[in-house]
Amino acid sequence: MTHIRRALAGVLVACLAGAGAAAQSDGIPVVTADEVHALIAARAGKVVVVNFWASWCPPCVEEFPDLIRFHRDYEPRGSEVLAVSMNAEDELDDVAEFLDNYDTPFTVVRAASQELPFLQAIDENWFGEMPTTLIFDAAGAPVHMYKRQVHYDELAADVTPLLPDAGP
Repeated sequence: MTHIRRALAGVLVACLAGAGAAAQSDGIPVVTADEVHALIAARAGKVVVVNFWASWCPPCVEEFPDLIRFHRDYEPRGSEVLAVSMNAEDELDDVAEFLDNYDTPFTVVRAASQELPFLQAIDENWFGEMPTTLIFDAAGAPVHMYKRQVHYDELAADVTPLLPDAGP
């Protein structure tokens, strides 16, 4: 299964390479739960922050600037943010408008489903709380989960010890 995820990750990374926020707002890639895991696996060696959000979710809107700031500050240190929109297909205009309001420096994809099987395939303890943020260590193991709005200082406190330059 690992080799399948790596192969899928390679294909997804190739498809997403160079896709900036403007391009994504026009055609955000739709991903399954397995593809979300493959995107995390493709970032092996980095601490990955995966944020599940929706344009209609007030706490999601409030936390987005913190995610952008965190990514800009911590990406050079070995961390990366991946944002997964939980908006339905009929809300694509809302997603595009949302992303157009930000200079989003990280990859944004859209979940193929908003149903429980998708959520449980991401994490068995997730039942759809919005926003939800998961932090994966450099080996791809989940180490933190927020089922609420997360702030910059919380992300920094959780991610810093996981970074390659954190030392013993």
